[in-house]
Amino acid sequence: MWEKQPTDCCTSCNELLDPISLSEKTAREEKERVFQENDFFRIRETDGLGMRIVRKTAWVFHVIFAAITWAFLWFATTFSG
Repeated sequence: MWEKQPTDCCTSCNELLDPISLSEKTAREEKERVFQENDFFRIRETDGLGMRIVRKTAWVFHVIFAAITWAFLWFATTFSG
């Protein structure tokens, strides 16, 4: 029975029914894992108190910068005429 899962196998030959989907799924999972490892704002369990403060402060400044940028773009596009 094919339940449309990437790991479903044939009952007679025991091979994957959709090997391309499985390889795409593993590639997506690997890409997400690498992205999370390289995310500066993510606080890790191994971070000390100083690094936690640095990461949270950087995140706050990032949010403030994004809000100012968004407001500027909104004003520029709304009142440009």
